[in-house]
Amino acid sequence: MNLRKLNIFVAAGMLITFIVHAVSGGMRLAGARTEPATISAWLCVGFICVHIVITTILTFRTLKAQRLSGAGYFRENTAFWTRRISGFVILIPLALHLIIFMQTTDDAYRLQAFTVGRLISQVLLVAAIALHVLTNIRPLIISLGMRDHKAYRIDLLLILSVLLLLMGIAFAIYYLRWMQF
Repeated sequence: MNLRKLNIFVAAGMLITFIVHAVSGGMRLAGARTEPATISAWLCVGFICVHIVITTILTFRTLKAQRLSGAGYFRENTAFWTRRISGFVILIPLALHLIIFMQTTDDAYRLQAFTVGRLISQVLLVAAIALHVLTNIRPLIISLGMRDHKAYRIDLLLILSVLLLLMGIAFAIYYLRWMQF
């Protein structure tokens, strides 16, 4: 299996585990007594790591081909570069997300104060994920071989937009709950 095909399945798995984690985590942050989706979170991290490696390899192959051909066409490839750069932008707020929410003691979350800075970092994570998904959803749907990709894309974007909005609200609720103590 070539890297591009493998990356299609990795991206689909990443999206599914992200949605499960987002729904479970959002409910928990908003105060619902749900079990944390630890398995889906770690599966998503695994998919992310594989996705980063594959995408980095494919990007270097593209850069090498551009250098050998002598024609980079940067301006004509803005969608390509937007996809790559938006993916790397996610890494910093994602690292902060892991630092903020990984601390547990006896299976209970023991967080440090959820400050304004932490709230901003998590809202930036949601925004960065939204940008990356928006720029990559069309190629993913097409590469999965779905006919009428426009209808699927719009449906999926609506679902993801609602989920991302709810995640942002959950972070805000969590922040407000921290400020009461």
